[in-house]
Amino acid sequence: MALITGLLLLAAISLLALVGTSGMILQRHMASNFKHNSTAFQNADLARSEGLAWLFSRANFERESNCLADCLLPIAIHPTSEIPVDIEHQSLAWWRLNAIEAGSDPATGLTSSPIGLDGSVAPLWIIEELRFQPLELAPPLEATEGVGYYRIYGRGSGGDTQSVAVTESIVARPWGENITPVEFPPTESSDDFCSQLEEIANPLLHCGPMAWRQRR
Repeated sequence: MALITGLLLLAAISLLALVGTSGMILQRHMASNFKHNSTAFQNADLARSEGLAWLFSRANFERESNCLADCLLPIAIHPTSEIPVDIEHQSLAWWRLNAIEAGSDPATGLTSSPIGLDGSVAPLWIIEELRFQPLELAPPLEATEGVGYYRIYGRGSGGDTQSVAVTESIVARPWGENITPVEFPPTESSDDFCSQLEEIANPLLHCGPMAWRQRR
C-alpha cells in the first residue's frame, strides 16, 4: 500500500510539473509574439514618419500648380489609382517594388542610415495623393496655390516574417511659393514645417497629420 501510494503521489507530481512546464512555454510564446508585434508596429510608424518628412521636404515646383487630377507629382508620391485599397494585405514583393525603404533617399536611391528596430525586413513607406484643394487667393496669399491631402502608409516587421504591421495617416500639405520645405533626411519635426503658416490667417490652410490608424 505504501508503494502504491508513493507511485500515485509521484505520478501526480509529474503531472503537475508537465502542466507547469506547458504553461511556461505558452507564456514564453505569448511574450515573444507580443514583442514581435510591438516591434513591427514601431517600425511601421517610424517608416510612416519618414514618409511625412519626405513629403514636407519637396520643393514647390515639383508639384504642378493648381492641378486637380493627373498631376505631375514629386517622385515617390503616387496618384490614388496606383495604390490598391487593400494595401495592408499586399505581399512583401509588392511593397519592395513600390514603396521606399526607410533610411534611403527616393531621389538618389542611396541609403544614408538604416532606420527601425530589429526586424526581419527593413521598414517601408509609400505616399498616395488623395486630392488637391485650391485656395481662393487674397493678400497676403497671392503665392499660395493650395493644399494637397495625402495618405501615408508605413509597413514594419518584427523579428519574424509573420509579424507585420501597417499604419496609415491622412496629412495636409500646403503648396506655394511662400511655403519653405524642410531638409531630408529630417533634422526637424513636422511641427516645425507647419509652424511657418501661423502668420497666415486662413482656416482653409490645413497642415500636418489630420487622422491616423493602424490597418494591420
